[in-house]
Amino acid sequence: MRVMLSDGQMIGLDRFISGVNRFDCVPVPATLEFQVLLDDEMDKLLQENSTISIGDHYLELTIVKRAVKNTGVIKDDKLIVVGAYIAVLKGCESLIVPAKSAIFAEDTSIGACLRAGGSSLKVREDVPLVKYFCALGATPTYEIARMCGQEACVIHCDAQGKIIVKRLSQIMNAEHTLELEKSSIQWIENQAQINHSIPTYQTINADGSTVEGSLKSGVKTSFYPNLDARRVKNLSTVLVTRGTAIRSYSPSLIAGDVILCAGKKYVIVTVAHRFDTGILGAPSVSATKIWLAEVVNV
Repeated sequence: MRVMLSDGQMIGLDRFISGVNRFDCVPVPATLEFQVLLDDEMDKLLQENSTISIGDHYLELTIVKRAVKNTGVIKDDKLIVVGAYIAVLKGCESLIVPAKSAIFAEDTSIGACLRAGGSSLKVREDVPLVKYFCALGATPTYEIARMCGQEACVIHCDAQGKIIVKRLSQIMNAEHTLELEKSSIQWIENQAQINHSIPTYQTINADGSTVEGSLKSGVKTSFYPNLDARRVKNLSTVLVTRGTAIRSYSPSLIAGDVILCAGKKYVIVTVAHRFDTGILGAPSVSATKIWLAEVVNV
């Protein structure tokens, strides 16, 4: 795992301890959690709001959390100091803190709502949105995630960090980037998870009539006020995780990629790339874990 600091120098393997780079289909689509052995010079470059770059495409991330620990261990007459950090995709840092002002928009889009929260993200593909509201003090990521549910879409990014907002009805149309054997996947067969995660719906139409989905016994039902029949029906279309797979370190895989298995397509809803150097005595590790999902419409 290559991590470049803001001055252009790389964090060497003699200082890098461990890192987990995650890509998700969520409003903050890329994160990095990592630990390094610090010296005074590196500590100045790894402060909160500092920028780092990772990967072959130099994906930029911003450090949002920093913790420094004195280990009490002395090596080469120097005290070992470990720094632990969490970084998010650059431009997303304003989306994870409470909004400083209320935001209301009509006839807008998911990408426009991301930028309205103060982010500087570049949007490559977008989905229109009827109405968006984020109250003062609310966290924009939660509100945007709710809107994604109403429009049956997900947010992920490409290798350059550009945002892609795609409807679930279209997400499987892309060509697959990898083919896996069925035996290499740990399959998840859990009907209870589906019953809890995919709600049927009730709402009130403009004329005062009740709009209901397919109400079933043992399935979660929720009431959504002020929504039309199209949007509440979209709430019953979601990505459901069907299995996980662990493979050799494959940093080119990102969330939103399509995987082919036994002639059927699945989308990567989450992928985590882990790299541990073992410089503190632990075993070295380099592996990638992927979570595969399919679109389910109840």
